[in-house]
Amino acid sequence: MGNRSYIQVDSERFELPIVLYGHWSGEDNVVAVQNVLARTTRVGDPSYLTAQLFYEFARLGNYDGELSFGIDTGEVGTEAWTDAPTVYVNADTGETKYNGEPMDLYQTEPIGHA
Repeated sequence: MGNRSYIQVDSERFELPIVLYGHWSGEDNVVAVQNVLARTTRVGDPSYLTAQLFYEFARLGNYDGELSFGIDTGEVGTEAWTDAPTVYVNADTGETKYNGEPMDLYQTEPIGHA
């Protein structure tokens, strides 16, 4: 089983979206995106922003470099294997969606571990 969640990062510079996967991450995907966007200067720099998102997502999940996290390309799709809604991030603009709705990113401080 697990508590699976995804972050899908889209950019005009990527041939396909980058998909970040956490097997035991639940809503850490939302927390990671909020934390990164609250402090980053890399919106518009998709490679750096994607690296920051993965780092924060994995850090919240206490990733030890072995299991539970992955990076892929493509679209998350039907989310048949997810337990929490996917967070969609446009790395070019910083626009985000969660559960089909724009995320409230008025959060100005990182919110810690969920």
